[in-house]
Amino acid sequence: MDVVDRINEILKHEGITRPALEARTGIKVKRWANVLNRQAKPYAEELTAIGAVWPEYAYWLTTGDEIPDAGQISPMTKKAHEASKTAPKAG
Repeated sequence: MDVVDRINEILKHEGITRPALEARTGIKVKRWANVLNRQAKPYAEELTAIGAVWPEYAYWLTTGDEIPDAGQISPMTKKAHEASKTAPKAG
């Protein structure tokens, strides 16, 4: 999985559209489209913007590795953690 795959995984897990991504990062939809469609390589600006919106993914985004003890996880780890939580019982 490369960095573009990791960006796409974050967007998929977080349920974020490209227009919403523009609103959160200040980076134009067209630029995101070019990056996500592999017509352009992501610059540090895009990686920094994603890391600012989802700081828990910053290390994983850039390296592909996680440091759970430091709160640096992947969307898959976050999903697994959310799924393992039990729903509170009613009254």
